[in-house]
Amino acid sequence: MFMPWAVTLMLSGTPGAVQELKPRELAAYVASHELVVVQLTSPDPGCGYCKGADRVFDMSASLPHQPGLSYVRVQWTPWRQIPDFGKLMPVYGVPMQYVFSKGKLLGDISGRPAGAQAFLGKVNAIIADPPAERVAVEPAPAQEAPSAPLSADEQGALRQMIRRDMLRQVTGKCANRYPDHARAYQEALRAWSGVHQAGLSQAATLMLARTSRADAAAMGKLAAEEQDTMRAWHTDKLGLSPLKAPTRDDCDKVAAGLKELP
Repeated sequence: MFMPWAVTLMLSGTPGAVQELKPRELAAYVASHELVVVQLTSPDPGCGYCKGADRVFDMSASLPHQPGLSYVRVQWTPWRQIPDFGKLMPVYGVPMQYVFSKGKLLGDISGRPAGAQAFLGKVNAIIADPPAERVAVEPAPAQEAPSAPLSADEQGALRQMIRRDMLRQVTGKCANRYPDHARAYQEALRAWSGVHQAGLSQAATLMLARTSRADAAAMGKLAAEEQDTMRAWHTDKLGLSPLKAPTRDDCDKVAAGLKELP
């Protein structure tokens, strides 16, 4: 019997660090611990939706929480090569978070956590009233209507956000290598982002609203397609090699090319 989450918050345990595990270690870990919240994510730069997920998860782990609750993270790369977790839990994409009690899956939280305190509230709600247990004791609800597919306009906005995140990595790398040109690279990205601000704002709203597994899968597909598009722009349009470190001329080409990049 789980205590109401409001009570468990008042009985908070000592906050701690997130423990990093390998995929093969996860099943044994959750089976031997009272309560575990697991984050699946990836450091792969190609996973635009993974960025920031680990930071918020770490912040949540640092908040006071109920006794016995452990925070664990499992990462891999490339992000699309999801490890086989067997019957432990279904994994359709990353980032994803799962809550376990003594090896039993209580529920999951999909997508990138929006905030540390809000995320902890969701974890506590799952522990207090596990969706997995509700399904076992309540009549099966009517099948939920699938979320509407992403429209062409929504896909375009999300592609812009994915593209912005990739460009941020490239210009950041160039700025670190050639600090005397850093301001020019940053200004070039800022100008590109300004032109596409409406789409970027729409994408940020979509990231918070579209959190179903189907949405995550669709966004993952967009990220993979956009990665191919940007690779082609980098090699075919700008004539740069992906196999060597960028020279200053390479970085200058990228900054100049942003003026014509959709």
